[in-house]
Amino acid sequence: MIPGCLAGIAAAEWLHGGEAVWAWVGGGAGLAAAVLWFLTRRSRSLAQGLASLACLGLGSVLVSGALAVRQIECCWPALRERLVTRASRQLATTLAAAVTEARRLAERGAVASLQPRLGAFDRLEEAVARGWGRPHIEGGAVVFTADGEPWAWAGRHRFVPAVDTSELRAVITPFYVSLEARRQTQAGGTAVGTVLLDAAPAAPDRDRALSSVFARAHGAGLRFFPPRLAPAGLDVSDFTTPQGDTLFSVQVVPPKQGDAQLSTLTQFAGLAAAALAAALLLLLAAAPPGRWRWTVALAGAWCLTRAPLSPATSLAAFFSPATFYRPLLGVFTSSAGSLTVLAALMLFAAGVLWRRGLARQWWSPVLAGALVLVAPFVVRNLGRGITPPARGVSIALWLSWEAALAVASMALILLAAALVRGSAEPRRVPWPLPAACGWAVLAAVAGLWLWEPNGAWPDWYTYVWLPALAGVLVPAPRRWAVVAIATVAGTAAALVTWGATVEGRLALADRDARGLGGESDPLAAALLERMDAGAASLPAPRTAGDLYTLWLRSPLAVADYPTVLSEWTPAGEPRAELRLASLDLAPALVAALVRSPATRGGPRVERVPAVPGVHYVLIAPVQGGGVLAVGVGPRSRLVPSSRLARFLHGDPAAVPPYTISLSLPSPAAATAQVAWERAGWAARGERRVDLPGGVRHVHLRVDLQGPWPLLVRGALVVVVDVALLAGCWLLGVVLAEGWRPQITPILSAVRSSYRLRLAAALAGFFGLPVLAFALWSFARVSNEVRDDRDLLIRQTLKDAAGAAGALSFERPAAVPVAVAELSTQLDADLWLYRDGVLAGTSTPVLGELGLVDPFLPPPAFERLALEDE
Repeated sequence: MIPGCLAGIAAAEWLHGGEAVWAWVGGGAGLAAAVLWFLTRRSRSLAQGLASLACLGLGSVLVSGALAVRQIECCWPALRERLVTRASRQLATTLAAAVTEARRLAERGAVASLQPRLGAFDRLEEAVARGWGRPHIEGGAVVFTADGEPWAWAGRHRFVPAVDTSELRAVITPFYVSLEARRQTQAGGTAVGTVLLDAAPAAPDRDRALSSVFARAHGAGLRFFPPRLAPAGLDVSDFTTPQGDTLFSVQVVPPKQGDAQLSTLTQFAGLAAAALAAALLLLLAAAPPGRWRWTVALAGAWCLTRAPLSPATSLAAFFSPATFYRPLLGVFTSSAGSLTVLAALMLFAAGVLWRRGLARQWWSPVLAGALVLVAPFVVRNLGRGITPPARGVSIALWLSWEAALAVASMALILLAAALVRGSAEPRRVPWPLPAACGWAVLAAVAGLWLWEPNGAWPDWYTYVWLPALAGVLVPAPRRWAVVAIATVAGTAAALVTWGATVEGRLALADRDARGLGGESDPLAAALLERMDAGAASLPAPRTAGDLYTLWLRSPLAVADYPTVLSEWTPAGEPRAELRLASLDLAPALVAALVRSPATRGGPRVERVPAVPGVHYVLIAPVQGGGVLAVGVGPRSRLVPSSRLARFLHGDPAAVPPYTISLSLPSPAAATAQVAWERAGWAARGERRVDLPGGVRHVHLRVDLQGPWPLLVRGALVVVVDVALLAGCWLLGVVLAEGWRPQITPILSAVRSSYRLRLAAALAGFFGLPVLAFALWSFARVSNEVRDDRDLLIRQTLKDAAGAAGALSFERPAAVPVAVAELSTQLDADLWLYRDGVLAGTSTPVLGELGLVDPFLPPPAFERLALEDE
């Protein structure tokens, strides 16, 4: 057991820091565990053998990972050469398979052209669905008529294939590389099969490109070049047709040494985490009940505290100090997960003492009273470690905070109860137990009304919980004691978690309001200067897609600043624009900054007072004589993201932590602080800021959610806490006594116990209808929301269709401008299709990035055009 636990601890430390010494310690400990099991023949068992093998496997993974990382550090040139050679050998096979797939799709398209139009769509869908590669490489097929009009199509297309007579053709754009194969149809048309070879990093959905799949499989990327434009080098090869024509050049790009090392660490960390979990579970099963299982449990607790800090593990968010941190107990209060682990160990120990029945001593009530007095203050202090993220709090994150505080409070209360329980367990439920639960519920309900934005609860409110805590210390039967302790502790933890979450939201809102007005943001100016240094070596952006690529590579994207980018001609005329947020930067102001004589002196960052705060504008000359203008606003919810930004990056899944609004100018004087007050079930904050045009009021509002939703949530959370304490109790029994559930006695008790049958009947009579009604209510609300959304979409489409019918398609260049104007009127992004082919979009950058399919989805086209819906 000792070598196995040592191997687990070494693995956790290696996952935490990646130091090679821990890998060797883990390997040695795993080997020692296997050797000791082999030598102790008399006491060997299957469980111990499996645990020893798991420890040996864990050590092997650790040593293999350390050797792999060491090889990258010391022998990278030779390793890089082998990687490139191996990838180059696979490249020819992979590209040949891509050609075969493109030809197959083209042939299937030629066969489908013999079918009626509706059947041709089905044939093409079947051909594309077969695909190739794991996962399927992105591909598509389209059939053109003799006059070049699309007739049927299927799959994904990044652009419309051009009219061409070549049997094989490679299309290289700034964002995509596509391979096209063509076949003639009997009607004189053309069938084209396409395979996506590469997609730029700016494309959000590039995982199914051949280059991405190849990089994941062989550890080396691919870079494509037009014929005769690739740099000279040993890693570049030309891809030619059987006729000798060069379609493109491709270069095998090995990862950088640091990236390769990080990738290797991530790969072996995942294997080590799985091996560690298996080893700990098998050690726990093989260890005899008592001290040995407690030893394994302590080792597992340390592993849980240390190992999940590695980004490679799935519990990294739960053990992250970004959302919970208190310096009270060092590493054990550095995250919600670490606190839960420590509190669970204390809970197990308290359960052992409670079941053992300690004899009462003169000091037992004194120590129990001290624990009861300390418990409310400890839980409230731990609650101050909760830090809600700016994008909102999800249900899972909120429950992780509440569970950590609940387990900590339950451990303290159960330990106090164990000290005064005595050696005999009472048979009847004493009246203080239900009274304590009722008092806790009343105290929690009162706490919802007593909470204030300034100072949270009054100082005397903490002492209100003492009667409830003292009431659950009264000796009682085990089951009722567990339920009562979980009810009191869970109620207090839920209230503290709610208060800490609200206080964190108040802090976020306060920080937002303080950044408005004339407050400078040195970080924004510094990031713009860094962006200028990186953009100076890049080609001049010519389109909105180029601007998006430039922004994505800049530090502004990581810092999540609201940004507007534009590129101007040498004459000072706008050429391209990308609006990712609604900034108070008039085009005339940016034009004046661009045309200023100071632009010829080099890049500069201008500070622009605006609404709702200071804006910064980078003016930087770029290659070709153009000028790049990048505007950045304050990171405030008053500066919303544009529809384009929400489409590219998605809306946050969590509820926004607060709302903020700005009033019209008034003659009042500006204030430096935010004044908070509670108004019903909302906290309101006010601050007056000096902005261009006059002083304005900043209104902040944090929703407290109302009493009934909070009470319902609190009741559900308490039920979860009861189940949590019961589970911890049973796990503690398993650790200390080796208890295993006896299925037959349990079934016999269910059959013969009148109480159990009565409880089951009542639960079925009352609980099941309530549950069914709740599920029906949730489904009804979901359907209503979906119906409202569909109604809004239909109405918007009807309005757009009525206005689009008046557009003049004889002038194709004017269609995108008209669609953009119509989009502004309807406040919605629009994609206009004519005969199934994209005619215009309100956001051209989406077309450049290939995020708008140039063909209408076949099911929609079939129903609208072929089935006369």
